[in-house]
This record gives sequence, C-alpha cells and structure tokens, in this order.
Amino acid sequence: MKNVTDYKPIIIGVDHGYGNIKTEHCVFPAGVERVAEVLASDQVLVYEGNTYVVGENHLTYQNDKTGDQNFYILTLAAVAEELLYRKYSPNANIILAVGLPLAWIGAQRKSFKHYLEQNREPEFEYKDVQFHLHIERVLVLAQGLAESSLIDSSVGDHMIADIGNGTMNIVRFVDGKPIEKSLTTERFGVGICIRNIREELSRSLGRDVEERIIDRLIREGCAGKSDTISFATGRIAKEYAAEIIRKLKDYGYIENYVRLHVFGGGGCLLKNYSDLPDKQDVEFNEDICANAKCYAKWAESGQL
Repeated sequence: MKNVTDYKPIIIGVDHGYGNIKTEHCVFPAGVERVAEVLASDQVLVYEGNTYVVGENHLTYQNDKTGDQNFYILTLAAVAEELLYRKYSPNANIILAVGLPLAWIGAQRKSFKHYLEQNREPEFEYKDVQFHLHIERVLVLAQGLAESSLIDSSVGDHMIADIGNGTMNIVRFVDGKPIEKSLTTERFGVGICIRNIREELSRSLGRDVEERIIDRLIREGCAGKSDTISFATGRIAKEYAAEIIRKLKDYGYIENYVRLHVFGGGGCLLKNYSDLPDKQDVEFNEDICANAKCYAKWAESGQL
C-alpha cells in the first residue's frame, strides 16, 4: 500500500486574503472560529482534537499572519476544498504555492513558510471527509509580481494594482522589468472603506448596518438606489476610490502613458465608483481567484 509521500505532488495555489480565502477554483470567507459544538454549519474542520467552523466571517487585519493558528486552519480548509472540487483523493502529496504582500515578503517569507510547514503530514476531517496530506514544499511568492504572468508586460509601461480586503500592492513594469522603487504595499484595502461606511451609518442611523449589506453595494454599485445606506455608501466609496487613484499616481500611474491592470476583489471599488473603466489604458481582471492561479502557474513553471 502506498504512503502519501509516494504520490505525485499536486500543486495548489492559495491566496490568503483577509476577506476571502481563494484557491484556483474555490472561494470562502476568511473566517475561523473554534467551537465546542456545531449546531448548523457544514463547513467544519476537526484538527488535533479541536473543532473549527470556517467561512462564516472575516479576520481582522494583522501585519503578521503567523501570530495565531487561524491562517493555518484556513489553509487546511482551502486545500481540502480544492481537492474536493477536483475530485482528488483526500490522501495527497501537496506543493503549496502562496503569496505575501510586497512590503512583507522580505521579512516574513521564511516565517510564513515555516508556519505552513509546521506539520508536514497533517491529518484532519473536513466536511465529514478524512484527509491525510503530505506537505512536500511551500513556495512563498510576492503579491503583485506574481500577476505579471497574466499580462503582456514585455513592451511598454505597465502598473499592477492588486487591491485586497486589507492591503493594496502596487508594481510598475517597464519593458517587462519591475521598477524596484515602485514595489509597495499600502494598507488601503476595501475593508477599510467598508469600515468607514459602517461607522458613519452607525452615527447617522443610531444602529449598526451589517457588513454584508455594504459589501454587496461595493461589489454591485449603488446606481438607481437613493436610500440612506446606498447614498452614504456611494459618497464614501467615491472618495475612497479617488484616494486610491491619487496613490497610484504617486507611484507612477499616468493616464494614456502607463497601462493600469487592476486585480483583486477590491477592484470593484474602482470599477463602480471611479471613471477608470472608461479609460482605454485600464484593464480589470475580475477573477477573484487570479492570485491563486498565478501562484500555481509560477510553481508549475519552475521559475522559482
């Protein structure tokens, strides 16, 4: 009988967002809660005697994702989701391809790799399926740089803006080469905008408005809506989008000269609340799984 280490390695890309966890084919909210008893959820993971419900909320922003076990548990769930989607055996040999924001990659690459390799043969239960993995290798890539595999940046001036829930990564390429001084991470993700909107609505309405309501308005836009929540969301979202554009210009975006490529779930802010969609030099990649696909593609190419 084969050991799990004897199987051909499967490359799985995982994008560890604060809003959502993404693999190449699966997305779920980046929430994890340790519970004593499960009453309703089917998104349950049992690991080392502890039971966790995943996917019901979002994690708060933190500079170091290795500070607790949350992202590790979410990684196990992500791998399990991808294996289930592909209809692969739950006994699998895995190469993990993941990413970190540009500003963190130098200082945190080794610690994040060690964190994800803390148990090279994790055994756990997820959605009533028993999994036994072997983590053969963990590859940690830079967000922003990884997306260059999806664009033709070999000629001309290009800028990538990867806008997530917690951060925005910016990279500028000239004739296929990244400009070192342009590589940056700003804590300016869509989650901050949503928080600002909720705080204003709480003051004006005297009650809390659920995050999912604001999130839907950000993703779908407020066109044709005139209620108090939509009005406040539209106004603050437009101001926030304008500030994002100002930051992009600070890092070298020039209309009609630099081609802008917008990635990440937060791109909906610019698409719905700015005039960038009308610009000929702007492209929106609306695939929320794009980063995970990029990580897997780089791992498959062997260019690491």
